[in-house]
Amino acid sequence: MSAAVPRRPAALAIDAGGFRAAERAAAYAIGNFLMNGPLTLQRHFGLRAEAFQVLLLIVLATAQRYARAPETDPDYLDRRPLPPGLRGAISRRRIAEVLGVPLETVRRHVAELMARGLVEERARGQLATPGGTLARLSGDDTPRRIAVQLLAAVNTLLRHGVARIEPAEPPASRG
Repeated sequence: MSAAVPRRPAALAIDAGGFRAAERAAAYAIGNFLMNGPLTLQRHFGLRAEAFQVLLLIVLATAQRYARAPETDPDYLDRRPLPPGLRGAISRRRIAEVLGVPLETVRRHVAELMARGLVEERARGQLATPGGTLARLSGDDTPRRIAVQLLAAVNTLLRHGVARIEPAEPPASRG
């Protein structure tokens, strides 16, 4: 007999009163993470801020197809490169729209990223990472270090009563 699966797993939730009471502490913890996480990645790749934003958008677009799939293949939850069929892509024009920078600026950054082997062009001007970006990042423990930074922010929110843990919703009874 298999174990009953909860209808909803335990999750974090914002406590409205706790947020109002500790908004400054929450804003600082969140802001600190939002600054340090990207800086950690930016330093890893040795990029200036704007070029890093372009790369990050391409990385996220590459992973988006897999991450949003209704049935996520558990074989790729680790750091192994996604096969081409599971990778998404994004155009230079869309990058310019999302970041609010001129298309020529995006073209210049993409040319640099391609020359460094961080980005590849697929059919019809669609950009993606060549695969293996997460594995390369993991070589110096960068994803784990960023996860530690995120958990530090979450723990601050919990400590100040800004966030709380909602228990899992029990499975539906079979009656």
